[in-house]
Amino acid sequence: MGYYIIYVFDVLYYAEQRRVIAVSGKVNKKKRRRSPAFVAGLVILFLGIVILISLAMFVSFDEVTNVFEAGKVDIVLTEPDWKPQDGENIVPNEFVKKDPTVINKEETVNTYVFLKVTVPYDDDPNLKIEYAHQKDATHSGETIYTNTSRLKIPVYEFVATGKKAGDTDEGERKYNQDFLTTFTPENANKQEVNPGWYLLKGFPEIDKQKKTYTYLYAHVRTVENDVMMVDGAGHKVMAEVIAKQPVAYPLFNEIYLNNFRERAKDTTVAPPVTAFPDPARNYSIHIEAYGIQANFLKPNNTTTTIPEEVWPYIDSNYTYNSETGTMTNNTTQP
Repeated sequence: MGYYIIYVFDVLYYAEQRRVIAVSGKVNKKKRRRSPAFVAGLVILFLGIVILISLAMFVSFDEVTNVFEAGKVDIVLTEPDWKPQDGENIVPNEFVKKDPTVINKEETVNTYVFLKVTVPYDDDPNLKIEYAHQKDATHSGETIYTNTSRLKIPVYEFVATGKKAGDTDEGERKYNQDFLTTFTPENANKQEVNPGWYLLKGFPEIDKQKKTYTYLYAHVRTVENDVMMVDGAGHKVMAEVIAKQPVAYPLFNEIYLNNFRERAKDTTVAPPVTAFPDPARNYSIHIEAYGIQANFLKPNNTTTTIPEEVWPYIDSNYTYNSETGTMTNNTTQP
């Protein structure tokens, strides 16, 4: 704008000089009279300067750039006491150190933690369910029922000692020492775990094709003060794991190979007897760790601490029933 005004001034000034010279042949500074065009040009020049100053006074610009960095969940599953060579050539009644624990890494948000453990089971034909119960009051007498279905016993038991990472005290082993002699249909799949872990309702789940149990545990113990988290009704609820912190306790500390009898394959009976150990089967324990943000899980800046309600946010195959407090697996085998 400034350059344009100067240009207009130059054009008007030199045009006026040429007009005067053309009329008189020389410039008479005393008697020269300004032409109307020259005067009009000065007026335009003055107005341009006023407009330029006005623009400089009233036009302003500024900007702000807000940098947002998304929080993240980053957990690590580790087993400090596990040695791969200890898992080779194990025999029944042997204990092997295995201590799955979870660490929330640096620069992460507070996190809810789950551990999922898949364990193979065996259905030894010598392990039968035999139990008795009475008929209801409308029937007379007592009837003994014998169920010849094979019990599905986990190949491995979890052994909990309460030992934390870095502890020198090994603690006392807790497991079902008479698992194969005192079993019932109700406890055939139960496992011992350390404090701070809660088995979600509806678990373990059974896969009859793969012959496995899957256990799903939620972390319900605070790391800072080692307190079990419960709600007003006494129900266990999720405990947050903060950045750079491990969970309070490993899920368990050792595994124990149950004392199943070695047997050969027999297809002459119904149902057929599989060999144990079966060379065609995988007897590994599979462990998976899951983490999810602890805050703002639900709309309106709210969250939940109920393990069965949190899990469907991780695995959409599950739905939560708030009335019963239970989950439904929409892909469960019949």
